[in-house]
Amino acid sequence: MTDINLALDRPFAQEPSSPRAPPTRFRPAAPDQPETWPSLYDVFLGETSRNPLVGWPRETFDVLNRKTKILHLTYHGISDPEGIKRVFLDNAANYPKPGLVRKMVAPALGDGLFSAEGELWRDQRRLMAPVFTPAALAGFNPTFMAVARRTADRWAMGSIERVDIAAEATRTTFEIIDEALFSGQAGLNFKDTAPHLEALIAATGEYRLGVLFGMPWLDQSAGQRRGARGRKVLLGQLADFIARRQAAPSPSEDFMTRLLDAFAERYEPKVAAKLALDNAATFFVAGHETTANGLAWAIYLLSRDPQAQDWAREEAQAALEAGGSPAEILARLPYLRMVWDETLRLYPPVPRMDRQALEDDEICGQPVRKGEMVSVWPWVVHRHRKLWNEPELFNPENFDPEAKAQHHRFQYIPFGAGPRICIGMAFAQAEAMLILSHWLARFRFRPVDGHIVTPVAHTTLRPQGGLPMMVERV
Repeated sequence: MTDINLALDRPFAQEPSSPRAPPTRFRPAAPDQPETWPSLYDVFLGETSRNPLVGWPRETFDVLNRKTKILHLTYHGISDPEGIKRVFLDNAANYPKPGLVRKMVAPALGDGLFSAEGELWRDQRRLMAPVFTPAALAGFNPTFMAVARRTADRWAMGSIERVDIAAEATRTTFEIIDEALFSGQAGLNFKDTAPHLEALIAATGEYRLGVLFGMPWLDQSAGQRRGARGRKVLLGQLADFIARRQAAPSPSEDFMTRLLDAFAERYEPKVAAKLALDNAATFFVAGHETTANGLAWAIYLLSRDPQAQDWAREEAQAALEAGGSPAEILARLPYLRMVWDETLRLYPPVPRMDRQALEDDEICGQPVRKGEMVSVWPWVVHRHRKLWNEPELFNPENFDPEAKAQHHRFQYIPFGAGPRICIGMAFAQAEAMLILSHWLARFRFRPVDGHIVTPVAHTTLRPQGGLPMMVERV
């Protein structure tokens, strides 16, 4: 599957055979935009601390750049695509991840690729590059398809059933990561591990005064205590797995073995094991969680737009019936790709990205002083009224070839941008598209009456309390 990226980026080359009546757009779930900014109390102890999305006032989606001060820190909120380009590409070396952010994620992700900086990051990125070549990624596709079918077969046991599509998507991507990266040998049972993983993710993304002021003993909330327990269990299991893999005379030739081999060539065994653990946690936590959320949001959007769902289903059925390699199947899914891209616009997997200036600079005419923070929120950028037409509505046509040609490269950043763009992007894209095609080809999804959908931003963007859905065999 050497042409995976080309296949996923092919223009919208075929129309669904059903008549394309003018669609009726709907406004997906999102917090109301208040008129004023939240108080400091609300940011650290109130509703905004539990869900930062509720704190973004209406003006944020009308103003491209804004400077503010929170306690002792100056923040530049950047939504201008040229400013984002400056931060993530043109002068990326001047904008590493802040020490504050690294302190927040370090207990869970250590010095892995997500949180490392400088030479350590460059070294890891270089060592991991062979693991993410198109040829290496092609080996994962049978796992994507087999696990997607396994989930669908479980649903097919009943004629119509109410399921939590968020939990089902999490279980599916959990099994994929476990099989694709660890050959199913990590000892991570979904039922037992999922609660710990959820607690870890929630605690990592929570605003914490102790981290802000360098006094971690302040952070003793119930959520932080649950996160600490979850971290101990998950990292302990992964560390035991890595130790077994390092000691194995003939280990499985999977992602983890290739990663350990790459680190072993550069570092002594103890350091190699630590970096392997940090990256195993990174890919396990971020890799399956972000894709799972994207899948759940995609099904939610299609459940509310029956016409778009019918078009996507018809396309998926035709693509799978035609057979061929996964790359050939992906190339036959241009409309579903538009749906997926629109899903990540409305519900970006990582809702915020922060950087800190090493030296004085200028962003879109605004001076940025050494030490000041730069915050880019894909949640805001992707819904900005100066960048998108009717940005709060679900509209896959935002990503047809003609519309995409009008986009600024940096107004759509679901996987980040520049040198630090997500190394697993192609993995996630192929995984999501193949899973969605299998699910849509066999089932119809309808919303559950009365359920209120609420997006919540922690480290990732999740539906609060799950996402119940009626699943009916086609």
